[in-house]
Amino acid sequence: MNYTDVKDPVYGSADKTSIICQVKFDSFPNYLPFSASPKDVQLHGQKIFAELVAGKYGTIGPYVAPVITVTPQQQYNTVIANGLTVTSSSAPALNGVYGVASDDQANIISEAQFISIYQQFTNGLTSFAWADIKGAMHTFPSTALFMAFAKASAMYVSGCKQTLAALQNGQVASFPASTVNIG
Repeated sequence: MNYTDVKDPVYGSADKTSIICQVKFDSFPNYLPFSASPKDVQLHGQKIFAELVAGKYGTIGPYVAPVITVTPQQQYNTVIANGLTVTSSSAPALNGVYGVASDDQANIISEAQFISIYQQFTNGLTSFAWADIKGAMHTFPSTALFMAFAKASAMYVSGCKQTLAALQNGQVASFPASTVNIG
C-alpha cells in the first residue's frame, strides 16, 4: 500500500519491536492507526518501521505499559485460591498450604462442629488425615490441633472478607497474612 505520511509514533512494546503510529494511506481520506514491525508480513509495514527507527518521521515516543486494574473481587479470589500456609511446631507433619475456598471452609466447619459435639473426629479415631491444597495428606494427631486449624482458617477467611468489603467501599485495606502457626 502506498502511504504519504506517518505521525505520532510511540513504541508499542518494551523491547521496541513494534511502533504504534498513525499512517496516511493514499486510498483513505484520514490517518489510520497502524502497528509497524520489522517482522510484518507486509513490506510496507517493515518499511514504515525502518523509516520510523531511522528518524524520518521524528522522535519515537517511549513505550508506556498499560495500567492493569485488578478489582477487589479479583484480589480476594486470588488470595483465597492461594490458600493458607499452616505451620505447627508441635506437629511439623502438618506444615503445608491448605485450601480455604467455600467448599474447603464448609468441610473444615463440618469436621469442627462434629468435634465440638462429640469430642472426636468423624472417623472415630484419635487422628485424622486432611488434604492440603495440592492433595497431599497430612495427619492431625489430635482434635485440639484440628480445632486450632479450623479457627485459624475461619479467622483468615473472615479477615479476607472484611478486606474485600473495605476495598469495595473505597477504603484502604490489606489482606491478612496468609501464614499461621497453630502450635
